[in-house]
Amino acid sequence: MPRFYFHLKGDPEGVSPDESGVVLPDADAAYLEAFRAAGDMAQEWLREGRNPRRYAFEIVDAAGDLILELPFSEVLDRQAGRRAMRPSQGVRTAREQGERMMRLTADVTQQVRTAQENLRRSQELLRRLGKNANR
Repeated sequence: MPRFYFHLKGDPEGVSPDESGVVLPDADAAYLEAFRAAGDMAQEWLREGRNPRRYAFEIVDAAGDLILELPFSEVLDRQAGRRAMRPSQGVRTAREQGERMMRLTADVTQQVRTAQENLRRSQELLRRLGKNANR
């Protein structure tokens, strides 16, 4: 399973990196995990008099590629009953899409090779049948 890192953006120092990350099944699970954590943090900060709306999680994969950014304002709006934008089912990074395309291309290439081999065998069988019919 992939590891996701939740870097906190909006700190006075810039970005607080997540050094350990969390192993989760996919980007949707990472979004939900970040959503829960942001909600908990926002509630705590509100009690302390801090404004959580200026913060966001940058969710990155093990390669350091940005998967998505979750603004705390989205979480607060959702908790307040306002409809917040949620990433579509199966959030994909460009890298994941590229990897999927490469797998599909490899599958199609293999299917074409199999079809070509079947055609070659069929032609060979037809040649043999033609030779046997002429005897």
